[in-house]
Amino acid sequence: MKNLICFCATTLILISFCTADYSSELKQAYNWAYQNKITTQSPIEKANMQWQITREEMAKMISNYATEILWKTPDTTQSCLFLDSNINPDLVEFVTKSCQLWLMGQWITSFKPKDFVTRAEFWTVLSRALWWDKNEWWTTYYQNHLKALKSEWIMKKIDTPMDYEIRWYVMLMLMRSTNTWELLTENLDNQIEEVIEMLD
Repeated sequence: MKNLICFCATTLILISFCTADYSSELKQAYNWAYQNKITTQSPIEKANMQWQITREEMAKMISNYATEILWKTPDTTQSCLFLDSNINPDLVEFVTKSCQLWLMGQWITSFKPKDFVTRAEFWTVLSRALWWDKNEWWTTYYQNHLKALKSEWIMKKIDTPMDYEIRWYVMLMLMRSTNTWELLTENLDNQIEEVIEMLD
């Protein structure tokens, strides 16, 4: 009887979760991601927003984010060849590009494309996209990256680094970091203009 009650309760929770309307924040994150080619899935129901994200899927998102939003250029002199035979053919170019952008897959021969991405791994990749190798050194690999993201108010939930990341949260964090990046770029432009005016 107890097992039946637990099964029914769990089923109701899952049905409620799966059929609930998407929140405005989630819709905003999806719309932004779709407009900026972070995801190509449309409509939102096809984007599997609550699913955990794999390394090859992360490679696509972060590569498009780096090139479309941050205007970064892959280093095509890097061959970035991996021994994995199970990379999705539609995602091979993004796996290579994420490596050539120095975001994922450096100094390894197995990309492990189907592995799920932890929050710590996502923090590290996003920090690299924003600040290159500034936060790479001296501590547990993700700690300096996390501190940098937290200081810019990009990350708030930081107490579960080994949890697997989900797609809609990745989209939300990329959207937040874009706002931060645009503000930093705007401030830099203003500073340059001030220097030019002083020199005139």
